[in-house]
Amino acid sequence: MLRTVKNLFLILSICFLASIMPVNPSQFQFQQNFLGNFTLNKPYNEIEAISSSYKTNLNESSLYNPTNIEFTMIGKLDKGAFILGENHDMILEVFNNGQFVRKYVNTEFVTGLINVDNEDNQLKYSFDISQENLELDNGIYTLKIYSTGEAFKSISPYEISANYLGNFTYIPAKNDVEDGHMYLTLYFPDKNYEHLVPVSRKLPYTNKTIRTSIDNLLLGPNSSLGLSSGSPIPDIPRVWVRNKIAYLNLPNDIGKYGQTSAQAIFAVDTFVSTLTNLNGVDKIKFLQNGRTPSSELFHGLNIEESFEKNKSPKAYLGLQTNTERLLLAPVEISSKSIEMNDLVPKIFNSLKTSIVNDIHYKNLITTIPEDLELLNFDYSDGLLTLNFNTKLLNISDDKKNVRHLLLDSILYSFTSIPNVNKISIKVNSNSLDSFGGTNVSEPLAPPKFINPEN
Repeated sequence: MLRTVKNLFLILSICFLASIMPVNPSQFQFQQNFLGNFTLNKPYNEIEAISSSYKTNLNESSLYNPTNIEFTMIGKLDKGAFILGENHDMILEVFNNGQFVRKYVNTEFVTGLINVDNEDNQLKYSFDISQENLELDNGIYTLKIYSTGEAFKSISPYEISANYLGNFTYIPAKNDVEDGHMYLTLYFPDKNYEHLVPVSRKLPYTNKTIRTSIDNLLLGPNSSLGLSSGSPIPDIPRVWVRNKIAYLNLPNDIGKYGQTSAQAIFAVDTFVSTLTNLNGVDKIKFLQNGRTPSSELFHGLNIEESFEKNKSPKAYLGLQTNTERLLLAPVEISSKSIEMNDLVPKIFNSLKTSIVNDIHYKNLITTIPEDLELLNFDYSDGLLTLNFNTKLLNISDDKKNVRHLLLDSILYSFTSIPNVNKISIKVNSNSLDSFGGTNVSEPLAPPKFINPEN
């Protein structure tokens, strides 16, 4: 019995001495992690039951040119041991029109850890999701952000719709011009001769609009627009109008405009689009020495018949030039059906995806964010009513005139449908007072002057 008591006393003594013995930290070596800046040295506390979730400092899910955001993770986690790159990874996946584009991991977009000592179950990171950092082309993307941590595997990624437009200037379309002046809408090719872009040029008033239009086409577009340089058409020594047909008497030699198919097509389209936009001109007829020219004149194009204005429905998408101007460029929608139920959804989808006639125009920018939905529409006696979801109200209104871009694009696109003259805009069937500073309480016609030159 005495031996048992002695042994018990010895054990207690050893335990007591061990508990007060100092420990030299240098005897323990911890591997330095290059992601150490993303670790919070907070002692472990017992974690109460909590549902996992993500949140950000964003007020809306549709963003234009986003840069830095704060991302908070809430869940069952030990902040002291939940280390980026060891216990979990932060993932950013980017999609465009439903197609996977690229994946980013940890420090490819995570820029820091924000201290939230007063919240035991939260980790907050700062992210750089700027277009420059992610190296993305212009366009609308879906960003999906999530953690690979065990506590977050059962929840869906956090989604953001990001419209990257780069640095650009969009000048809204206009309806008015000061006294003594007028606007002429001229059509010029882009630098790659892929799109014919309408441009409104302000000039001193004249009633000789046909000759003035041709003379200004010969001058070419202002260099600030970033379109093709020089004249898109050959000179026209003589022009006259009879019975609403403009007769253009071509010179014997039209030079480069008959040498390649691209320049020939754009020269003819430039003439037709510009001149049939004038009052009193419905058709264009080409002549040479007063007679109908051969098809060899414009690189094989048949120009024996007169040309009418292109009245096909169009989607007006954004064209960003190398001078950082953003212009609306019409893309013709080919459709055998002219039914409203077919054309309205087709145009809306094109503005949202930049896909027209099953062709993805990657050099053009969508004007409608991905999460904006057209709930329904109604047509009656020239008026098309478009009813959107509440995401329309969340579109940022900054110095880049994003709301003007969207509104102009909608007005020009949907009034290109035959017999549609005005557009009424609603949200959840409710009328709006204004949008981007424009009064939208009443039906709107498209502005008279698209893409002002300056």
